[in-house]
Amino acid sequence: MKVPPGKLFWAFLQVGLVAFGGGGTAQLYQAIVLKRGWMEEREFLETTALCRILPGPVFANTAAHLGMRLGGVPGGLLALLGVLTPGAMLMLLLSFAYFRFGAVPGSLAESALNGVAAAAIGLILATMLRQAPIALDSLKAMGLALGVFATYGLLHWPLLLVLLLFVPVGMALYWQEAARAWNPEGEPRG
Repeated sequence: MKVPPGKLFWAFLQVGLVAFGGGGTAQLYQAIVLKRGWMEEREFLETTALCRILPGPVFANTAAHLGMRLGGVPGGLLALLGVLTPGAMLMLLLSFAYFRFGAVPGSLAESALNGVAAAAIGLILATMLRQAPIALDSLKAMGLALGVFATYGLLHWPLLLVLLLFVPVGMALYWQEAARAWNPEGEPRG
């Protein structure tokens, strides 16, 4: 779907204004998939999976990738500008206040940030619970998810090692499935 540049920038700017803590991807999901219907859930899930294994901040990677899918290179740049501008401006203001007035443990500001962090975890959890039935639709998908959870979450293996192990395994498991979806000319069947 091709989205006009103005609508694209406005949608991503709105996300940038409300995406606090780690809830940015959840806000993108709400705005792009649920509210506007610009993308199917499966496509969004695949996008976020790709952006999670790339270097750099997941939120910015996801916004740029979604923007490119919806509006080409200009859309990617507008999406990135939209989601990053509000946070960058707020960070500059907060940094100024922090260096001007200092940090006070137990202050109202510290309590407010703790509340924002808890809300962000709630957004991530809500999005995960909604996307889990789509992503974990087979035994091999559940096996991959459990393998990554065990090695990264429980055994605390380095992320790069986990990716180097499980990305090729995942590709091998799904290779034939993907190949069946494409004909020899490389065009999707439909």
